[in-house]
Amino acid sequence: MHGRRLLSALLLVPLFLLVVVYGGEAGFALLVMGVAAISLVEFTRLLDHLPGVLKVLAVTGAVVLLGATSVGGVEWFAMGVVLFLLLQLSWIVGSGGDIGANLRWTALCLLGVLYVAGPLSFGVALRGMPGGEYYILLACGIVWAGDTGAFYIGSSLGRHPLAPRISPQKSVEGGVGGLVASIGVAWVLAKALGIPLTFVSSLLLGAVIGGAGQVGDLIESVIKRAFQVKDTGGLIPGHGGMLDRIDSLLFAIPVFYLWVRAGWI
Repeated sequence: MHGRRLLSALLLVPLFLLVVVYGGEAGFALLVMGVAAISLVEFTRLLDHLPGVLKVLAVTGAVVLLGATSVGGVEWFAMGVVLFLLLQLSWIVGSGGDIGANLRWTALCLLGVLYVAGPLSFGVALRGMPGGEYYILLACGIVWAGDTGAFYIGSSLGRHPLAPRISPQKSVEGGVGGLVASIGVAWVLAKALGIPLTFVSSLLLGAVIGGAGQVGDLIESVIKRAFQVKDTGGLIPGHGGMLDRIDSLLFAIPVFYLWVRAGWI
């Protein structure tokens, strides 16, 4: 488990860094659209008996919404969501069958699209800012350090359950270890990337973004428990599916984006 997890990181992290630093806004947007498509495929697999047309609509909708964001900004995402909802409602009207069941399916698909593509749209917008590649690296570094710290500290020292009804394997010790790792990496990485943060500001950023990442991890655990699955997929050895890998980022990236827009960086 630990070996596969480390090997996956060693293979994927350098590729991610290359795209973020040298791929430009377009390259990063394409990466995010691919991640969203895979994540939506995994999410729709959790929904038994979901009509195939809605699976295609959910995956396509997420990709198109992120593409629109990369071209026109975050406000285009909001307009796209309205059009996506209207398209779904049109399908309900024209599909026949049980309208109540169809409405529940479309609501779940819309939830999946908003859950995945919504937060990722902030990542696309963040990369489009001046110095956006450094913001992406800092945000991801904080979150991934927190994930790693929580995993290894929790595995070795975890004794007190953090949220036993949601995820019995998560511990208070792991959560604290993850926060400490996020805070430490925030300070070190901000200095390394040349991002002008004071010592106190970097520590606060690490705590807030690391905490948001842990909330995102718990939210996905709630979803997996509701559908009675351990992982959303097996795409990334040692990590599970794509959605398992980005769950923390889905909550952390919007918070980081707002932090930047507020002028705190």
